[in-house]
Amino acid sequence: MKGTRPRLACLLFCLAASSSLSLAPFDSLALAPFDSLALAQGRQEESARITASLEAIVAGNNSAARRDAIVAQLKSIGVEPVVEPFGEGRAAGANVVVTLPGPGTKTMVIGAHLDRVGVGRGAVDNGGSCAVLIELVAAFKASPLSRSTLRVVFFDREEVGLVGSRMHFSTPGHRADYAINLDVFAYGDTIFATGSRPDGVLLRSLRTVGEASGLPVRDVPPSRYPGSDHQTMISAQIETLGLALVDRADVDAIVAMDDVERLPLGKGPRILRIIHSPDDTMKEVKVDQMVRGLGLVEQLIRRVDAN
Repeated sequence: MKGTRPRLACLLFCLAASSSLSLAPFDSLALAPFDSLALAQGRQEESARITASLEAIVAGNNSAARRDAIVAQLKSIGVEPVVEPFGEGRAAGANVVVTLPGPGTKTMVIGAHLDRVGVGRGAVDNGGSCAVLIELVAAFKASPLSRSTLRVVFFDREEVGLVGSRMHFSTPGHRADYAINLDVFAYGDTIFATGSRPDGVLLRSLRTVGEASGLPVRDVPPSRYPGSDHQTMISAQIETLGLALVDRADVDAIVAMDDVERLPLGKGPRILRIIHSPDDTMKEVKVDQMVRGLGLVEQLIRRVDAN
């Protein structure tokens, strides 16, 4: 189990990257049957794990229950997360943090918010992203980064003002060199992204792995991207990426809007008719598409680490 996940990600990436190369017929015939079998089996295993994590998360009726589900899933893969409470009374919350130490001085953070609004089950917004983070923890635990420390954070209370991420990055010792935020990462054929530095390491690396994998990437300036915890990361002066996995039609519609800070929820593109609505349930999730997006995010992190 430990070895399967990293090998699959590398196989997915390498096959995609080499798809445009001219291979000798002998090589193609010799490798294709094995690769196809490994890919199919690996994708099924990943899909099953993501589905199990996501179902456990969306079963929670509140943030505490969702947080408990995430902690349980992390412990099931041999990880002991740290729960960091903040606030008091009705303003109380708690982030979940996993730190995977690396030998170098750089630290990368990847996060996603665990809370949801009062309607729906929060599968697309944002249980899917949390399930992807759990799978990434398993991958990097089995095959650690060669240089960097990776900190994975499940932020609480994003829906009421990015509170969890603000508390995390204002805490002494929680510095980072790079930060990535996943929000709405549960279906789609396109990576919708924003970056704090147009020519920075993160955006350059994202474009490279997107091209190699064949998964389209659309990036826009932060002012043209819907709000989420990536804004806290940018405010903390960290080179940042915000990532979503949605349909191309969703991206086209959102990019065309005049004010992305006041999205017309309940109408328009598919994504705006799902989030913050009773329809935000497991039936809107496309796990096979999540698996493809997961592979891209893993390779993005490994590329940044290598650079």
